[in-house]
Amino acid sequence: MKKSDRILALQKAAEAMTSGDFTVTIPCGDDEIGRLGQSLKKLSSHLQKQSDKTQSLYKILVESNFNLRLIDVLNHIYESFQDHLPYDRVSLVLLEADKSKLKLHWVRANYHILELNTGFSIPVADSHAQKLLETHDMLIVDDLSQYLDQHSDSSLVQSAFKEGIHSCLICPLIATGKPIGFILFSCRKKNIYKKLHKDLSLQIASHLALIIEKTQLYKGVKLNKQLIAQNKSLERRVSHDALTGLYNRPAIFDILHKQILRAKRGGLTVGLIMIDIDHFKAINDTYGHLTGDAVLCEIAERLRKSARSHEYLGRYGGEEFLVIVCPYDQEGAVKAAERFREAVACKEIHTNKRLVPATISLGVAVSTGEDTLDEHLLLQKADEALYQAKHNGRNRVELADMSVKKTE
Repeated sequence: MKKSDRILALQKAAEAMTSGDFTVTIPCGDDEIGRLGQSLKKLSSHLQKQSDKTQSLYKILVESNFNLRLIDVLNHIYESFQDHLPYDRVSLVLLEADKSKLKLHWVRANYHILELNTGFSIPVADSHAQKLLETHDMLIVDDLSQYLDQHSDSSLVQSAFKEGIHSCLICPLIATGKPIGFILFSCRKKNIYKKLHKDLSLQIASHLALIIEKTQLYKGVKLNKQLIAQNKSLERRVSHDALTGLYNRPAIFDILHKQILRAKRGGLTVGLIMIDIDHFKAINDTYGHLTGDAVLCEIAERLRKSARSHEYLGRYGGEEFLVIVCPYDQEGAVKAAERFREAVACKEIHTNKRLVPATISLGVAVSTGEDTLDEHLLLQKADEALYQAKHNGRNRVELADMSVKKTE
């Protein structure tokens, strides 16, 4: 390429970057113009990263205006900021209405064995809790083992250390000038968090506090409990299966449609797990339909208890269930399916003074790109994988091959 053409290409790249386009080709090389191109390419990468961060923060506000559940916003935070903040786990802690204790309301981590799980609470009298509530500023813990020496009586610090956490970034959630809780980013490595992480984490905390206030999820806000109970009861009857209590078919399909739209916007994946109870007709024929219903309900309960907060479980029809897992790659979705399989197969079902053996077969389909982010294709592939699991002996997980194009 001629020198004049290369200079023109660099000029066009710079103009494209000012318009927010960071995909333009930038010529590089070993001469002065080439080195300028290399510097411009580094600048483009940096600006792209800053743009992604700004868009992720903006989505928190956008999604809150669509009245999405708080859990959707929290999952968005977990999924969107890993390139800007180092963390293995994100947790939401809120101050209870009577202000006597702090309670862990939500957690998501990239590992499974948790000491600090949803529902964990500590009294405000705890030394560490007092320190957190007394300051309105962010707290960075570089080495939890040293921090434990200073707060050896804190059950929160003890449990975090036992879980393997070594670094923490704790951001207060402030509403009307008072702390209502914290969002905690944590990592299993020491000395992870730096001053450069402060601004982003405080912006996330500020948005999150506003959302909690707006949606009136903080328990200090007095609500008409009777009206809420009636609305929840009505909503549940519309969206949940009467027998198993899981999402019904229309509701789980609606969730699938929304998750696919989210995945397309955010460049994420969507995984489906199709589940079928093995030999369910034989169970009905042998023990009767009342026992069959009891087996169906117990399996649904085991699946529900083993599901993570970001996994959506519904009754697909008859003895079939559907789980939406997002955003998982194929390995993560298969691991989730194995978790469900083991939850059912681990022990026989006790019903009507009988022990009924029961297992499930599972088919997994995970999108591999935008062309496979199609609910009909994912359902078709998950169903084919389920058929393969049953054909190969049942009580097993099979992964769908997504390389075959959708048939018209």
